[in-house]
Amino acid sequence: MTEPFEALRREVDLLGRLLGEAIRAVSGERFFALVEEVRLLAKARRRGEEVAEALIRRVQALSPEEAEALVRAFTHYFHLVNLAEERHRVRVNRLRAQAETLETPRPESFLALVKALKERGLSYEEAVAHLSSLTLLLTFTAHPTETRRRTLRHHLEALQEELEGGEAERLLARVILLYATEEIRKMRPTVEDEIKGGLYYLPTTLWQAVPRAVAALEEAVERVYGKRPTLPPFVRFRSWIGGDRDGNPHVTPEVTRFAGEYARRVAREKLLSELDRLIRDLSLSEERLPVPREVREGGEGVDRFQGEAYRRFFLRLAQRLPEATTRDLLRQVEEARRGLRTLPAVARVHLDPLRVRLQAFGLELAPLDLREESGRLLEAVAELFRAGGVQEDLLALSPEAQEDLFTRELLSPRPLAPVGYEPEGEALRVALGALRAWRDRGAHVVSMTHHPRDLLAVFLLAREVGLYRVGEGVPFDVVPLFETLEDLDRAPEVVGRLLENPVFLAHVRARGGLEVMIGYSDSNKDAGFLAANLALYEAQEAIARVGREKGVPVHFFHGRGTSTARGGGPAGRAIAGLPPGSVGRRIRLTEQGEALADRYGHPELALRHLEQLLYHFAQAALGEGREPLPEWRLALREAAWESVRRYRALVEAEGFFPFFEAFTPIRELSELPIASRPVYRHGRVRDVRDLRAIPWVMAWTQVRLILPGWYGLSALETLPLPLLREMYRGWPFFAATLESAAMALAKADLGVARLYLSLVPEPLHPFFHRLEAEYHRTVALLEEVFQAPLLHNQKTLARQIELRNPYVDPINFVQVELLRRYRASQDEALKRGLMLSLLGVAAGLRNAG
Repeated sequence: MTEPFEALRREVDLLGRLLGEAIRAVSGERFFALVEEVRLLAKARRRGEEVAEALIRRVQALSPEEAEALVRAFTHYFHLVNLAEERHRVRVNRLRAQAETLETPRPESFLALVKALKERGLSYEEAVAHLSSLTLLLTFTAHPTETRRRTLRHHLEALQEELEGGEAERLLARVILLYATEEIRKMRPTVEDEIKGGLYYLPTTLWQAVPRAVAALEEAVERVYGKRPTLPPFVRFRSWIGGDRDGNPHVTPEVTRFAGEYARRVAREKLLSELDRLIRDLSLSEERLPVPREVREGGEGVDRFQGEAYRRFFLRLAQRLPEATTRDLLRQVEEARRGLRTLPAVARVHLDPLRVRLQAFGLELAPLDLREESGRLLEAVAELFRAGGVQEDLLALSPEAQEDLFTRELLSPRPLAPVGYEPEGEALRVALGALRAWRDRGAHVVSMTHHPRDLLAVFLLAREVGLYRVGEGVPFDVVPLFETLEDLDRAPEVVGRLLENPVFLAHVRARGGLEVMIGYSDSNKDAGFLAANLALYEAQEAIARVGREKGVPVHFFHGRGTSTARGGGPAGRAIAGLPPGSVGRRIRLTEQGEALADRYGHPELALRHLEQLLYHFAQAALGEGREPLPEWRLALREAAWESVRRYRALVEAEGFFPFFEAFTPIRELSELPIASRPVYRHGRVRDVRDLRAIPWVMAWTQVRLILPGWYGLSALETLPLPLLREMYRGWPFFAATLESAAMALAKADLGVARLYLSLVPEPLHPFFHRLEAEYHRTVALLEEVFQAPLLHNQKTLARQIELRNPYVDPINFVQVELLRRYRASQDEALKRGLMLSLLGVAAGLRNAG
């Protein structure tokens, strides 16, 4: 791998030089000298030289304009380094793919997967049936951790193309354009902006990658078994963007309608382009190739392309596209494929990509999910019961009484509201309006699910708009979302009650199973890292067990973020750490924030990510795996409860929230126009519980402590060290948990974090000393368990952190100074530089939230 690493070094050097030229051209020689001075001081500090005070003094002497420009320069450096690293990953993947053999497949590759299936004793027929049965649902959400403007992404993508050509002047021109572009949006993005930005990768890189992934999997089966199958795509897509109303007042029914229309328009344009390509390419002469009757008849009425039946067939298909359904299109593509069975190469190269795209994206691109908080749904249903004269004060009843009432009501098809009734409350108006506007339906997710009545509320609302049928339910999944520690503990009981409810049981049987979402973000914020991870693990085990007892398949939807605090890290490793027997043949994952660019910014990176996901998913779906020993589980439960005590003793302590608001830029993050959703759930509050999980993580990341990713883990010190080492070696879930924490600890930097202590009133300083002591204790404990450094098996990440730190540090130094000035003066001239510093740290650390 020396050659690609050398190529990376050369490319980083080239881009660094070009950025220097851009700085000189746009900002002048004097400012370039300032950038160099600060850069060299930061590098010297990292080498251990006593220059921190000199660096602080230099930063304190900056004018607002200089501070802003300095942050901009280092932020753009990270945009360029991130681009170079992305290109490096592509080169490495290509080299490894070229070197792959049947005897030595690449780790986590399609070939390694199929070989593993054969070694487990699966015949060709069994392997093909297994792979054909799998569905990986990737759900794109609009969480505010992709901090770059779409304009910046455009320049970076164009720069990637320029690097392929290597023409010096074009490269310099593009870097100048990038450097001179405004990084911060003038206005907070609308949900419509988020819809366009979040779905960007579906009709671009993923449109290319998915057919390639299916073809590569088919080829792997052929290499291992000697026969090539025709496989459906193992991946499908969903979106929350424009349907996630939980806490976002900007997601109106009109926005929901726009989201569906926009996705369909994009899909239709891409499919028309595909059909145009086939019309150009399939110039097969009827004199040289027999043509099936279905293909001849399919092209009737077309005057052009006489003697070329396939061209006429696809031209007629293009003309009918506005009225067609995905099922119709697939049926007709299959007819054309059958006609080309004597020319399998033509069918595979020209028709299979269209077949796979129709199966993976269809005419919807990504069906939309709705999400709403259970309290709002109950508020809406309460108005319905009042309007129907059934129950004046629904909310005064117990949850059990509400469930009984809802169940009796749903045994009848009649709606509650009188004909022509206009909702009085916003909750009912929005709920009914969204259901009416919701065309390409994914699932309806109920956040903060506490009781079966929360899901039955969706059925009652759906009945009002004609989407409910007695004995069948509704034509979409209704999904409970369990988030807090208490809700995760109660989740098996709630699921058990749901599957005993006649209305809900009929519904899930009609749908072929129950989807259950588990939330990694709020559970972590509620209980801390260790307890949340164990609660999620045990909840999945228990819910899957309840489903088996009731004869209902359960599919899990994992609401993961990009940071380790929110279930992030390598997704394949996370799947491998799920409870044995809990995965099933369908799994759903959220994809959000900067992870979208990181995983799908290039077709080959997208292909590799899909490959790694399927490698772990397909094996986990076999239902095998090692159960943890009872003594391991018991020991971890005891440590988890101690970790909850330690975590809550910190975040619930008097004075902690004022410390948090002074120490981190959480208030300033709320002013950063990167997302449509507010930072606080119910306005400005004085409690961690009312803070959204994503900004909670982002704030700690800015100060380089990443507390949600490790705090409380030191409770493991209550267990014997030999036992911890045994658990680490033998329990994949435990190993994944510790290695995720190790990533967060390795990215943390106490030296930088200590700079922010100057922003905190002195009486609150003991909170920092407490965090400092806990950090050292946790690092020491993990290294003892690993018997190695924190990142002993993550060498690439260790190298990236070492290379990036000297360039992130200056942004943090400037951020502290700008926070001090801005909080003292509220001077708008300082605000822009401060906002840029938030983006800069996010770009440097890559997984902001």
